Amino acid sequence: MRDFQNRVVVVTGGASGIGKAIATRFAKAGAHVVIADIEEAPLQAAAEELGAVGIRTDVSSLASVYALRDAVLERFGAVHLLCNNAGVGGAGMAVDLTVKDWQWVLGVNLWGVIHGIDAFLPTLMAQAEAHIVNTASIAGLIAYPRIPIHYNASKYAVVGISETLKGELAETNVGVSVLCPGFVRTNIRESQRNRPTELRNEKRNERGRAMDAAVVAQLSIPVIQPDEVAALVYDAVVADRFWIFTHPELMAAVEDRYAGVLSDAKAIGWAPS
Repeated sequence: MRDFQNRVVVVTGGASGIGKAIATRFAKAGAHVVIADIEEAPLQAAAEELGAVGIRTDVSSLASVYALRDAVLERFGAVHLLCNNAGVGGAGMAVDLTVKDWQWVLGVNLWGVIHGIDAFLPTLMAQAEAHIVNTASIAGLIAYPRIPIHYNASKYAVVGISETLKGELAETNVGVSVLCPGFVRTNIRESQRNRPTELRNEKRNERGRAMDAAVVAQLSIPVIQPDEVAALVYDAVVADRFWIFTHPELMAAVEDRYAGVLSDAKAIGWAPS
């Protein structure tokens, strides 16, 4: 996709952070932008600021995502770009977590993407050209032990979903990209503010709260701004490029991970041809 004038772009988690920056970038390109978010006040403020349409949406609810789709189609009649961007950050060591922690993080980070695909893919395939961007994380490729296990799990799943979807849609009009950002200045560490009461873990050990900050410090990785990420997303959609990375400093760790896979395979005689 190269021309976004009057195209319809839907961005979940669009009231702040990376989502708002993506919405801003495509609005500047002339698109009709719909931002979906669970927080009503920031959603309406962002929609007013960007001249976008704001629709309150809980991506962990299939019914809510279908209502979003129906509202967009009623207003615009089409969707050309879907950014499954909504996400939350977990905290805590595996031994401290309960099923409620897993349900909350997977409900937003994984099921939010699944619900978006389920609701919007037929509409996207009905367009002359369309695209899906799924927001994963570098934690979908590198399982740093100090990043929470349920967060890592959700992001690995989004990467796998995106790779499979790319293959399935290769001969269609729908492009697919997966965003794997490193450390970005957003309010994801404050995700607990939107956590449903019924999924709270009141006994959660607080030692995990600063785990992501510790990883940043340990690796000396810069924290970049959301608009830098949005520019990379825009360029990837225009170029129909699958992988979207934000931090070249992390590529060595990705290479090391796959080198470890091949090393263990070779150790049992499964050397690649």
